[in-house]
Amino acid sequence: MREYRMRSSLHFGLARLSEPFPVQGPDPARVLALLEERPEEEDFEGIEDFDQAYEAWGEKWDPVMRNPERTVGAVVLCHAGCAYRRWLVVSGPERGRTWSDDRVDERDLEPLLGPEQEPVTFSRRYRDRLAEELRAAEGNR
Repeated sequence: MREYRMRSSLHFGLARLSEPFPVQGPDPARVLALLEERPEEEDFEGIEDFDQAYEAWGEKWDPVMRNPERTVGAVVLCHAGCAYRRWLVVSGPERGRTWSDDRVDERDLEPLLGPEQEPVTFSRRYRDRLAEELRAAEGNR
């Protein structure tokens, strides 16, 4: 099956869309331990040393947080700017729901929630966006 690649090494295989989306992400204890190891720039004399340490840390971080297994059963719905993304889950118990991808801020994927903390479905997001656009178009008349 063909694999699609996007910038930032974001990729997904079409053959994996039928597999259930993993609601549970990486082990929280493992993530916390890695975050505690993350180098801080002020702990280094030069930027080159910091960059080298951060790159070495990233080699441990990326397999945990950017593992392609994390997004089986989902497709990228949109880019929300600054490497934030929204995923549409297409299989498994979260099917039809939208998840927020804030891994750029070193946080795992999480369900996108509405004002009353209810999961946001794709159809709701689509209808809300359409209503916004219609109101804007009517206001421009």
